[in-house]
Amino acid sequence: GWIYKKHYRGFIRSEEKRPFEHCIYELPLRYLIKREYLTEPNLVDATIEHYDFSSLSTNVSGDYSPTDMNHLLNKNPRVTQSIIEQIIELGHKRQGIMIFAATVEHAKEVFSYLPTQLSALITGATDNTARDKLIKAFKRKEIKYLVNVSVLTTGFDAPHVDMIAILRPTQSVSLYQQIIGRGLRLSDNKKDCLVIDYTGNDFDLYHPEVGEKKPNSKSKPVQVVCPSCEFPNVFWGICDDNGYLVEHYGRRCTGLVNVPSTEQATESQCDYRFVFKECPHCGGENDIAARNCIQCHKVLVDPDDMLKKALKLKDSKIIRCAGLNLTRVNGKVSDKLSDKGADKLKITYHDEEGTELNEYFDFAKPNQVKAFNAIFSKRLSAKISIKLGSTESFEVTNIEQALTLANILPCPNFVIARKQKFYWRIKNRLFDYQG
Repeated sequence: GWIYKKHYRGFIRSEEKRPFEHCIYELPLRYLIKREYLTEPNLVDATIEHYDFSSLSTNVSGDYSPTDMNHLLNKNPRVTQSIIEQIIELGHKRQGIMIFAATVEHAKEVFSYLPTQLSALITGATDNTARDKLIKAFKRKEIKYLVNVSVLTTGFDAPHVDMIAILRPTQSVSLYQQIIGRGLRLSDNKKDCLVIDYTGNDFDLYHPEVGEKKPNSKSKPVQVVCPSCEFPNVFWGICDDNGYLVEHYGRRCTGLVNVPSTEQATESQCDYRFVFKECPHCGGENDIAARNCIQCHKVLVDPDDMLKKALKLKDSKIIRCAGLNLTRVNGKVSDKLSDKGADKLKITYHDEEGTELNEYFDFAKPNQVKAFNAIFSKRLSAKISIKLGSTESFEVTNIEQALTLANILPCPNFVIARKQKFYWRIKNRLFDYQG
């Protein structure tokens, strides 16, 4: 995480308390390399073999299980051997080569394929005396290949290192930068540092840390403009094959906006939320993990509790929504026998098995227009900002307009309905569910 809250360029890094309130200056990696304070990295894609860790999941701290990694690596012994053969070939004229292995077992396998007299292995189990001896030999260039497991990623300084081989996965941009940083120190007769990633970590070395844990292996830093203050946020997100943003995982805008006061203007975080939990008492928008409303301070209904309560009722129906459809219907065919008249917008929610729930909105009635927008407009604005690049807040005023937005209307995760005399009446729609 970040050690400060507010950046001097007008955005917030964290909503939590941090040791420092403001960042007043920073030195980007690209600046240091361009002005030759650091060695230029030569980033090369693995051309022979590589590991695919995309099927593995991380634990609560964002790390991969050594057991899971060993199980995957043991299935591909020839891959490791081919990788080491390529490292030896490409490193023929290199001075010092650091290899970052995934697990201790993996490191031992890597070490077994290297020239014994020119190689060393350091793990957490290596005692301090032996470790110091091996590191000194490496710095004297008596050893060319130094294999390690999570012990030399930070705080290790051997300026002559001019090749980095990454054989371990990570979800942390900062750790990825730290690993490569072992080879960016300046040294005599060192023109660049060859960096080869054999795990497909797919990080941009020069891109700033997003600040949140990477949600999945397909995520990458993306720019998302706030529809309210137009600040260009950087969140984790997913793009299609053409580079267009499909979805992002940002919750709240990180931009800082001026708040006028009687004495002097102050800065606070923009209150626009891309996803939110709505307070049933006051309608306030809260973070999806909030327990109490930030406006009225009342306890928010937990989505899991709401679902459990509905499941116990005999006259309730719950569907896990797989999609929704919008159609114009004549008031005479409404499910509600008491609600006839003008044309209405019919929304049909359906699950994977085809179970449906319907609700209707009469756009001739201001209160129903308001109800529709209360449910969808804020979330719709966030979607439009992604799909169309618009930063305008959005409200739907008629059926025709709603129908044109059918493909991007936000779909709830769950829909809960109660049985009335002749139809099912939708009581709750759960958006952004993370249970």
